[in-house]
Amino acid sequence: MKILFLANRLPYRDVAGGHRLVYQRMRQLKARGHIIGLAAFAAHTDLEHIDELRAELDELETLPPKKQRLWVRVCHDYINRWRPAIFWKNHSRGMMRLVGDMVERTQYDVVIAEYGEMGMYLYRNPYLSAVHKIVSCHRCLTTAFSKYIETPGVPLSLRLKSATQVHILERFEFEMYSAMDHILTLTQEDRFTLLNHAPQLPISVVHPGIDIEFLNRKTRVKPLHTQIMMCGYFADKSNHDAAVWFVEEIWPMVSRNHPHLRCCFVGEGMQPELKRLTDRMDSIYLIDWVDDLRPYRDQAAVFINPVRLGSGLRIKMLEAMASSLPVVTTSLGAASIPAQNGVNCFIADTPELFAQSINWLIDDHKLAAAMGSEAKATVSAQHTIDTAVDELEKILFEVVAS
Repeated sequence: MKILFLANRLPYRDVAGGHRLVYQRMRQLKARGHIIGLAAFAAHTDLEHIDELRAELDELETLPPKKQRLWVRVCHDYINRWRPAIFWKNHSRGMMRLVGDMVERTQYDVVIAEYGEMGMYLYRNPYLSAVHKIVSCHRCLTTAFSKYIETPGVPLSLRLKSATQVHILERFEFEMYSAMDHILTLTQEDRFTLLNHAPQLPISVVHPGIDIEFLNRKTRVKPLHTQIMMCGYFADKSNHDAAVWFVEEIWPMVSRNHPHLRCCFVGEGMQPELKRLTDRMDSIYLIDWVDDLRPYRDQAAVFINPVRLGSGLRIKMLEAMASSLPVVTTSLGAASIPAQNGVNCFIADTPELFAQSINWLIDDHKLAAAMGSEAKATVSAQHTIDTAVDELEKILFEVVAS
């Protein structure tokens, strides 16, 4: 089978979270004898991985991310009534043409758009010939924007933007899904969410597979002095809000009990607000980009996931659990994950309980070790790579044969 993947950033071996899931899917399907191609946006920090990835795949084409002027972005955020802002932000005529050219040139059997934002390249694409089309929905965008409106403490500007966008977003997102041959979700909860909006959609669940052996492979550990860590793409509103909430509401309570404790945020897209908040804090480090998160996990005592916004499964939390790291998360951060509060993680939705959970893990090394061990066992039992790719491959054969 010839399978073309579309991604909004380059998926490679050392990348974290959802894009590592995309890399694993491609690598595993390639190992099973399929022809695998990829069209992706690639930032300058990803360029060093292109040659390595090109050697692993049958075809790879990349484009730089789209750059927009501020006034153009504002107009599309609040005025455009045809294409929602989040889709406009990721829209590229060059990518439209590239996808069409690759399908025509290689005669792919099926195209998988990873993340809903990339689904638009399979929807109303004037350059795309007949091909089976799948969107792998890592989160329901409509649900994510609805949470921006409903969650206390969200900035007024984001609430306003979300309120003006949510209805046009819902219409566009689900018209796009209806034009696909199949939709994939990571969890049953996500499947039910989509079906609640559009009961007719053909949707299957493909659970994320975690490469536990890779995550636990020994690395050359750097002297980081990091005892608490959070990772993510911080240009994403949910991750930015989580970091700001942690710094403002939770960290003061933790640092009062443990004045020598250090915290590290690792990931691209750090916003000026977060940098201003932490500028005079010697105990918090911001690291914009790394090519391997494993040394940071190796040095961490606790992984935090303080998300209050968004939707979908947080793969970075599964990766932390698979690395035997004790995790403190919110209920939203634990959504769709086999999390057992007090057994394989701590779940806390108030600043006071979140801080107390961290303090327990820092003070009680036996508790932290036991929780990390339970977390790894949970992921090992329920999220193996082979099972996940078996599910995906079966669905691909069914779609192509239909």
